[in-house]
Amino acid sequence: MKKGLLFLLAFLFLAPLLWMVNASLKPEGMAIQEPLTPSMDPEFGNYVEALTRMGAFDQEKPLRGFLRIALNTVVLTAFSIVFQVLTCSLAGFAFAKLRFRGRDFLFILVLATMMLPLQVTVIPQFVLFRGLGWIDTFLPLLAPCLFGGSPFFIFLFRQYFLTLPRDVIDAAKLDGAGWFTLYFRVLLPLSRPVVATVSVFTFLFVWNDLWMPLIYLSSPENGTLTLALAGFSRTYRVSVELLMAASTVVLFPCLIIYFIAQKYFVTGVRLTAGKG
Repeated sequence: MKKGLLFLLAFLFLAPLLWMVNASLKPEGMAIQEPLTPSMDPEFGNYVEALTRMGAFDQEKPLRGFLRIALNTVVLTAFSIVFQVLTCSLAGFAFAKLRFRGRDFLFILVLATMMLPLQVTVIPQFVLFRGLGWIDTFLPLLAPCLFGGSPFFIFLFRQYFLTLPRDVIDAAKLDGAGWFTLYFRVLLPLSRPVVATVSVFTFLFVWNDLWMPLIYLSSPENGTLTLALAGFSRTYRVSVELLMAASTVVLFPCLIIYFIAQKYFVTGVRLTAGKG
């Protein structure tokens, strides 16, 4: 009974994804006329046409234009993951293992920033980055990850570091390890589950983010996949099949990353909830 219920729930969650893939392989117009009929003669040319239209700003070689925005998205995502893990793990380590005056109060302030919606800070940030001459560059998208980090991720790292036994730290100190050595060589290697959790969350957010690139990136060659996908239906006559093909391409890396890191992802979330 339980297995049947789980199978039904899994199918309900997978049904939109399966429909999207099936619609992307149908001839034009058939996704609406026959929405539930499997595609018996797949139209793989839909993917080529969709990628060509997404990179159409490069009129000579549209596929090269698509590769350009795909590379932009990969670079932004990769650097965001590295910066988030580095910044948030350092802050979480300090809040969990270092003793200094006002530590708990500062941690409360960090958590309090989670209540501020992004829309509240976007105008001051835009004015600041415009004054620095960073508009239409990747710097406004990367600087918050490097110099601020996410309060939620800081909380995750702090909670995880609190679960690590004190004996590990004492043994490292007896061997002459300083705080940074303790962080880089002892605690961070032991934190692979929460590192994977933060990496997956960051990947999904940055890869699918439309709001921040829409504000700071104006040149088509500096755009991301989400910007190209958002402009897809506005620039061309709406074709459900091509739109589903483009959406499948953008979504596919998210599914791959999640299934690869699923084990660490679940473990990290479970362990970080174990201690306050």
